Amino acid sequence: MLVCVREILAVTSGIVGWDEQEKCGLKNMGEKKKIVVVGSGIGGMAAGALFGKKGYDVTVLEANDKYIGGHGRCLRLNGMRYSMGPQYVWDFGDGEIGDRFLRFLDIKENNPFLPMDPEGFERLFVGDKKEGKNYYYMDFNVPMGLERFRDELQILFPEESDSLDTLFADMILIYDAYKKFFRKNLLNESRLLHATRFLLTGTIPSTTKLRLGKTVYMTVQHFFDRHGVSPFVRRILYGHGGIFAENESEMSAIAYIVGTGNYHGGAWYPKRGFYHFFDALAAVITSTGGIVETGKKVVLLTMKEDRVSGALCEDGTFYECDFLFSDISPRLTCGLLGQSVESLDYTPSHAIGVCCLEIKGGLPFMEAMKGRNYWWQDGVEVDYTFPDITKPPRMLFINSPTAHGFGKEKPNGNDGLVMFFPGNLSREKEIYARGEDAIVAYKKKQVLDIINILERNVFPGISSKIVFSEIISSVDTQKQTHGELGNAYGRRLNLDEILKGSIKEKNCPANLFNVSATKNGPGIAAGIFTAALLYKALTGYDL
Repeated sequence: MLVCVREILAVTSGIVGWDEQEKCGLKNMGEKKKIVVVGSGIGGMAAGALFGKKGYDVTVLEANDKYIGGHGRCLRLNGMRYSMGPQYVWDFGDGEIGDRFLRFLDIKENNPFLPMDPEGFERLFVGDKKEGKNYYYMDFNVPMGLERFRDELQILFPEESDSLDTLFADMILIYDAYKKFFRKNLLNESRLLHATRFLLTGTIPSTTKLRLGKTVYMTVQHFFDRHGVSPFVRRILYGHGGIFAENESEMSAIAYIVGTGNYHGGAWYPKRGFYHFFDALAAVITSTGGIVETGKKVVLLTMKEDRVSGALCEDGTFYECDFLFSDISPRLTCGLLGQSVESLDYTPSHAIGVCCLEIKGGLPFMEAMKGRNYWWQDGVEVDYTFPDITKPPRMLFINSPTAHGFGKEKPNGNDGLVMFFPGNLSREKEIYARGEDAIVAYKKKQVLDIINILERNVFPGISSKIVFSEIISSVDTQKQTHGELGNAYGRRLNLDEILKGSIKEKNCPANLFNVSATKNGPGIAAGIFTAALLYKALTGYDL
């Protein structure tokens, strides 16, 4: 479920600036060095695999006692596997960063990524059918490509054709300009500084500079307002808003444009599942003599002079290192160093809950989900900041591992659905504090509410086909990943966070590099991109 907006959010400096590698003596690594990676999310696993492939001694330490992958972990529940994060990716087309990464590691053949359905890779259900009451409802298939998306909207809403023309023209203009600019410029500084530099460069037409200059400081709501888009059309335009976990009134318009442009350029899913993908990365590390260990919660990073000398785990084991890659947030990393976190000015993203369902096999709607994401929202702006979790969710992101051809661990013919919805960590903690009965009642109600929504709006008849259900709350996610606020994506994608620029850490060890989504940007492709940049900085080699 994660969104890659690396051109806006990926900070290619590590916990110290990666342009300082000469000072750190990293380009002359010489003999086989020991690299410890704290955390097994995509940034850590991708970096570990790249350096393992190069011949370095890599040890990955994951706190979770069962699963690797961080927010990309895949839980085993009642004979089915469910991805707790990514459901699809972009930048995996021929020659793109994901494709180059797979080829470099020699794992592409055993980890094929398939294109999603170009005729409708997103299916949006907008509205809530209510028996005996008035309602509006839309079932909309989003085709691949921004121009095709615009054309389909104009067919349905001819009265808004002019507004859609200008809105999509701005989106395409800004997206293409950013892609062109950031292919040649690394994000080592503030995002605002880069936007300013972009505006000042002589190679960009003045009309583009003007339109982008206005958009940099806009929210998505303001962007839609500027183009006079009606409330119902904007619900479709922001129907995939769950991948940002941000309210329309707070979401950065630039992040929305870049993220939307990215996946309209080509969306992919792993033929064998994300668990197979992460296992393949682990196999690259172990095949070169490295180690990937679960149940290893790091509680202290020891220092020798100005460098990290090793990682101490909760169970008393100690791992020496020459370099340390942190795949946990800057605040958590500073905590392991015994440093103050008060100067770290960033806000973790909102919480997201997960509902996993096993349903009886053979239902006709399952085949239609192959190569598609399903989204449902009730028809008004979704609140991701303080959602009332005692009421039915107002947004669902729905995907099926079995429709895509993976996930089954038992030959029973059943199918799986995984759904994401807005969470509220503080409210959930209040419920958890009341004891096990309160937790069970809360999760039971969530399941029933979600099934009722599916029955009314997406999959009629599903309520009688449920075999198994499980809720993974943001409290559960925090326990399983140790992430800040049980969040889904690292930092928030609101306008304030975008304009803050990169996270500035002080007094950081010279051999410590942060590859986490919080530091660099969320998503599978973003994690690979971050790892590739670090690999080049430390070895001098490109993928």
